[in-house]
Amino acid sequence: MKKYSFIAGVVVLAVAILACSNSSSKQTNDDSTVADVQTSTEALAVNTSLENTSTSDEPVSTELKWYGFEEGYAKSVKEGKILLVDAYTDWCGWCKVMDKKTYTDPGVIKELNTYFVCVKFNPEIAKEFAFANKKMQAPELLQYLGNGQVTGFPATIFWPNVGQDEARYVQPGFLPPADFLQLLGLAREKKS
Repeated sequence: MKKYSFIAGVVVLAVAILACSNSSSKQTNDDSTVADVQTSTEALAVNTSLENTSTSDEPVSTELKWYGFEEGYAKSVKEGKILLVDAYTDWCGWCKVMDKKTYTDPGVIKELNTYFVCVKFNPEIAKEFAFANKKMQAPELLQYLGNGQVTGFPATIFWPNVGQDEARYVQPGFLPPADFLQLLGLAREKKS
């Protein structure tokens, strides 16, 4: 009897994983869709690494550089790069998987360090954020950044033209490196 309940548990787990990975795409703005898959991320320590703001043949750091929201927002405006906000929570298991598997991939790191400013954002931390003549508490900022569509963690938010327009795109859930690289390409297409 125990053997059958173990097998049933494995089947239920497999169905849940498939359901997460086969979820449908969501549209977060009138003219955009970004793939929808269950994802999550745990905070990484901010790595000190060489920064590369050009797209030339200069070497790109092999470590991903993370910023706090206010610093990342200002850097994105100044450098004209896409702002990527990794919304996570400390209790989120899939967030930890995203950090361990996706954000450590050399191809993902190279793409992010070249074209994006990356922000780690935990909306459960009590803090007020000030940017662009706005002030918001963390939960309010999450709803603002995610166009009111963030329903779980991790959530990856792309803001292609910070300081120029308000179009932001949300990708819920975990994505493995190959799928995440495709998503980064779609985000780059939204950059004007």
